[in-house]
Amino acid sequence: MNAQVTRARRVGMGFTTFGAMAAVIVLAAPNASAWVGNLEVSGKDHKVGCTYTLTASVEVDRISTVKFTDNGKELPGSPVSPSLLSNKVTIKWTPSTAGVHKLEARQILISDSISVTVAESGGGSGSASGGCGGGLGGLIPSLSG
Repeated sequence: MNAQVTRARRVGMGFTTFGAMAAVIVLAAPNASAWVGNLEVSGKDHKVGCTYTLTASVEVDRISTVKFTDNGKELPGSPVSPSLLSNKVTIKWTPSTAGVHKLEARQILISDSISVTVAESGGGSGSASGGCGGGLGGLIPSLSG
C-alpha cells in the first residue's frame, strides 16, 4: 500500500508541474506581443531630407534596448535604451531616398513595423511648400516634423 501512495504522489506532482508550466505559457503569451509596439512616425507628407520622430511603446521589457531600422538598415543612434519611468522610446529619422520605407522597432524577438511613403523634397528656391514643414515649424520646434 505504501508503494501505491508514493506512486500516486509522483503522478500528482507531475500533473501539478505540467499545469503550472501550462499556466505560465498561457499567461505570458498575450504579453509577448506587447513588448514593443504602436510604432508611429511624426508628421505627414514625409519628404527626403526632413527629420521626423519615430516613437514606439515599450509595455513589458523596459530593460532591453530597442533597435530601429529603415528598410532593414539600422538607423543612426540605434539601438535605444528605454526609460524605466516611461513606456515610450524615440529616435530621430531623416529619410535620404524617396519611395516606400519600412520602418521597424525591434526588441529581442518582438517587432512592430509601419510603411511610410517619402516624396522628393522639391526644394525650389523661394518655395514655401518645398521645405520641411514650412510656416512656423522652424520657429517652434514642437510644430516641426
